[in-house]
Amino acid sequence: MLGLLLESRASYGDVVRFRLGPMVLHLVAHPDGIRRVLQECSEQYDKETRSSAKIRGMTGLGLLTANGALWHRQRRLVQPGFRPAAVAGFVARMVDATDAMIEGWRRRAKSSGPFDIASEMMRLTYTIVGRTLFSADVSGDADAVEHAMAVLLAHTYGRLQRIVDLPLAVPTPGNRCFNAALATVDRVVFRILAERRRTDPEHQPEDLLSILLRERDEETGRGMSDEELRNETITLLLAGHETTANSLTWTLYLLARHPEAMDRLSDEVESVLGDRAPAAADLAALSFTERVIREAMRLYPPIWILERRAVEEDEIGGYRIPAGSTVEVSPWVTHRHPDFWEEPERFDPDRFTPERSAGRPPLAYMPFGAGPRYCVGGHFAMTEALVILARVARLARSHRLRLVPGQTVEPLPGITLRARQGVQVTLEPRN
Repeated sequence: MLGLLLESRASYGDVVRFRLGPMVLHLVAHPDGIRRVLQECSEQYDKETRSSAKIRGMTGLGLLTANGALWHRQRRLVQPGFRPAAVAGFVARMVDATDAMIEGWRRRAKSSGPFDIASEMMRLTYTIVGRTLFSADVSGDADAVEHAMAVLLAHTYGRLQRIVDLPLAVPTPGNRCFNAALATVDRVVFRILAERRRTDPEHQPEDLLSILLRERDEETGRGMSDEELRNETITLLLAGHETTANSLTWTLYLLARHPEAMDRLSDEVESVLGDRAPAAADLAALSFTERVIREAMRLYPPIWILERRAVEEDEIGGYRIPAGSTVEVSPWVTHRHPDFWEEPERFDPDRFTPERSAGRPPLAYMPFGAGPRYCVGGHFAMTEALVILARVARLARSHRLRLVPGQTVEPLPGITLRARQGVQVTLEPRN
């Protein structure tokens, strides 16, 4: 799929029409067309799409899949939990969780055993989401949720690839596995909600869940129902855990392939922080560290494709877009567009310096989407990634991450962009 999309843009241009049985889809790859779909005419392009319909099987109707008034309401309720001041208060918890993971890595270094970076990042970001957004210790569920999420995402993407698909209620083997995995995630979510409801209101921690329980819609005065809370909690577990874990997996994979970049990153972290842990105020000074993350998300965007439905007929780049047809915007493709990215397959963090970014259209790069539906947790994700990478860079003074020879590391396009077989590494002491 990734190759097909790249080859299609290269062969046919910035608007490509596909026909899949009764479905008509359009790949829009140029920033001008993307701006029309996601920003200028966003009301004409909604999320009443096949992908949203299938994802609702996991998340229900919530921030990720809703449209119109419901989406606006949910966005207003969730937004306060991701304001910069709120995210700054989470940094210490991010540091603590990362340091605990790194201590485990140090123990592994003594035995020289390989481990999977992708799995490590999944466990870490899941733990951080639990501690920061819900003030809950979810580490005991990490293995079960990691497996359940893999099943949910794979099955959902498989359903998207089929023109004709049986409802989830039909007890096929795949559907039974999906429903069992969803029950596992639901048990964790409902346990978190039940524990919070038992907490004295005067002693509620200040986190996203408290905000969701406390907030009232400005127009109606109504808070979230239990079903809405469940849907948003699962959505945030998916978006705040899965996508950040994938971004960090690819970032560490690239750094292992480019040890000179890891050395430079480690030098920056030592210069800015010395031996102390980062605070929120320090992160802006980690400019090269941020460029490394941005370049990794350019090459391996965690959400590699976005889908919208044309509510009414439109025109993009001189081409007619029929009402009811689908528009696909692919960061994977646009992040490699040769008109905006020199040597697009090369890992080069410095392409994000102000000097080299000057003149590049903003929507040539969109790892968090764009427009009104720009990822509500984008600042949280970048803060988390900077904290984690800063702590790993400190470890890099004494140890080096090395890829296990002979493995094939390739992207697996699904609902998110995972590493197909993970990324096996060893941690070796420097001489």
